[in-house]
Amino acid sequence: MNTKTYLILYYSIAGIIISLFTAIMTYYIIDVPIGSKMIFKIFLTILLTLPIIGLLSYLIGSCLSQRLFAISNCLNNINEDKFLKEKHEENITDISAIHESIHQLSKRLERSIGKLKDSNQQLNNTIISLSHDIRTPLTIIEGYLEELEDDIVAPERRTHVMGILKKETAYIQELSSEVIHYIQSLETDIQQEPIHLKSFAYEKVCPLLRVKEKVTLECELDEDFTLMFNPIALKTILINLLHNASKHTVEGEIRLKVKEEKILIEDSGIGIEPQFKETIFQTFYALDESRNRKDGGFGLGLSIARNLAENNGYQLYLDTNYQKGCRFILSKIKVTIQSNHP
Repeated sequence: MNTKTYLILYYSIAGIIISLFTAIMTYYIIDVPIGSKMIFKIFLTILLTLPIIGLLSYLIGSCLSQRLFAISNCLNNINEDKFLKEKHEENITDISAIHESIHQLSKRLERSIGKLKDSNQQLNNTIISLSHDIRTPLTIIEGYLEELEDDIVAPERRTHVMGILKKETAYIQELSSEVIHYIQSLETDIQQEPIHLKSFAYEKVCPLLRVKEKVTLECELDEDFTLMFNPIALKTILINLLHNASKHTVEGEIRLKVKEEKILIEDSGIGIEPQFKETIFQTFYALDESRNRKDGGFGLGLSIARNLAENNGYQLYLDTNYQKGCRFILSKIKVTIQSNHP
């Protein structure tokens, strides 16, 4: 028995039972004894209502069977991985809505899978770069340890050698810490809260910064500017950007300000060429080739900052139109909702 026949039979039986019950209860309520004449009237009433019951059962069964068939069809397409194809033209509104919801869900899943692939590739690149950057200090430490073990280090050089070993060990510790921070920045499950930027900057960020003697740090922040952000992430981003600005600004100004709902970090330093606007956000990349062995930078700071920004619904980018030094912009990502309906 197919679905349509089953539904028609089901509603027909239900209609007869309801009619019978209604007729009996009607005569019972009016307190009239049920004799052969009353039974005949009840039977006649049911008989007269059968065409109506049959017609309603047919219509209801047809409608529900069509819906069930459309849902079954849609689920079969999903099972065959066809749910992304734009070929459904259901006339039934709820089925179209189901298909559209699944279509949107599949797109979000594709984007999530793409992000996971990108994150996996980033981690692979990070591990490769880490193994490369850590090789030099390990080689230095191994060489000096062998000299100490073979007792071929002159007494007057022991203090110097121990200083080198401590320096390289500290370098490895700092590098490991930065890599851990980078991996943590890929975590998307974070807690946001409203942050009053001006008080947050003066209490949590500015006291941790040190600028050169000929450099001034200015905060041009609105009294009422508030944003939803993870506090630790925002602190990390601002300190990272302001620290970079301080490192590359010999004299002039470093400014933290808000303009048109965007957070701007500006400096009057050496600036960055436009062709490097995306490269600088790559892991273990720095414009200064002496990054690791001289100034202690690992090229992870901007990668961490961008990851944290994106996890909070913001984008971090370099303003290539700024000519007075360097300007980074932190702005909220605009979500565009696409609809297939006119």
